[in-house]
Amino acid sequence: MSGIHTLAIARTVYERPSLMSNELRHSRKICQIFKPRMYLPDTSKSIHRLTRQVFSKHPLAKPMPASSKVKDAVSKANTASEDGDYDLALNTLRDAWDDELKKGDQVVLIRTAGMIHMSRGQADDSIRRQAWKDARRNLERAQKLDTGNKETRRQLNSLMSMMDESGIYVGRGFSLFANGEPTPFGLLAMFVSGIILLAIFGQGREIIDSFGEAESNPAAEGDTVIMTVSYYPHQGAQKVTEDIEIQLYPDDAPNHVASFIEHVSNGMYDGTSFHRVIDNFMIQGGDFQNSDGTGGYASGFYGYCNGQQAASSQDCSPTSYTLPDEADNGLLHESCTISMAKTSQPHTGGSQFFLIPEDSAPEWLDGKHTVFGSILSGCDVVTSISEVPTDDGDRPVNPVVLISAVLISE
Repeated sequence: MSGIHTLAIARTVYERPSLMSNELRHSRKICQIFKPRMYLPDTSKSIHRLTRQVFSKHPLAKPMPASSKVKDAVSKANTASEDGDYDLALNTLRDAWDDELKKGDQVVLIRTAGMIHMSRGQADDSIRRQAWKDARRNLERAQKLDTGNKETRRQLNSLMSMMDESGIYVGRGFSLFANGEPTPFGLLAMFVSGIILLAIFGQGREIIDSFGEAESNPAAEGDTVIMTVSYYPHQGAQKVTEDIEIQLYPDDAPNHVASFIEHVSNGMYDGTSFHRVIDNFMIQGGDFQNSDGTGGYASGFYGYCNGQQAASSQDCSPTSYTLPDEADNGLLHESCTISMAKTSQPHTGGSQFFLIPEDSAPEWLDGKHTVFGSILSGCDVVTSISEVPTDDGDRPVNPVVLISAVLISE
């Protein structure tokens, strides 16, 4: 098939907006498949320009106005947000959700949730990192539902700028848009995301799981997390970077795994430190709030605030959310396992965790702290880190940094 023939097919779609969406996608696919085979001097630019026109002009690509029900919910949510009642605002949006909502209504609700998380982060710097991570997740989901929505894109760009200025990890990767126009990568992403949406569209309310409540169990059995860490094995040594692979046990510790996965997915652990290291015992990290063992919290509301049972998420600040103990799951503190750190009081686990090296098996923690995974590979790295020089407070003399934690779903 020639480049001219391919362009003709795409132009037919552009000039006949009555074509069905599947034909539109088919034409878009042809443009991408045959792009490497086109030798006309202006072919690449023509495809870029024409496919942009197809996606921007076709009626199916235009956002639909929100329904009166959604408009009313958004209005009430914005009022609550302006009054500083962010939980009420998010609950209002959640109550308005219906699996039968049109895509345009879903986009409006999810985007508004993201904007409320943005406002929450601006109002309270103690939870800014978490709030803006939640905002980003909502806005990116809204953008996936409608890649051409300018308002969503504007809000997401604004958020990313604020996160960057505040030193919060962004990690955007490839850019979908530049100066208001889709990049070549962006055009390809539009097509791919359209196919993905067909697969996930029926998941309904799961799309807006980040409105504020914790997911019941986002990790499937067998999911693993790869931690990339850097450290100095001994004084005067060069810094080394190694990976630690951890398998999670959602069936045995569903709440702990759910919260841990949520933090990993949001990048909360990226760039944090292992602040407490004890030879022949464990290495502890996960305090993304203070980096000294005094901070961190659960990814959402799991029924407890600072160890006390609570009726709803509105009973305390998100920075007070803690996890119910699951220490009676039969898992033991054997070597090469991961467990949740907490105070001596029950139900006080948050985001901090500890890894047990090869030469340790602290059985006195069994039944008190919750083991929720095991180390598949890199336990020798954990052992090596446990032996680094520390000060009198068990803090490493040289930084031990968790560069990134990445979820690998099987």
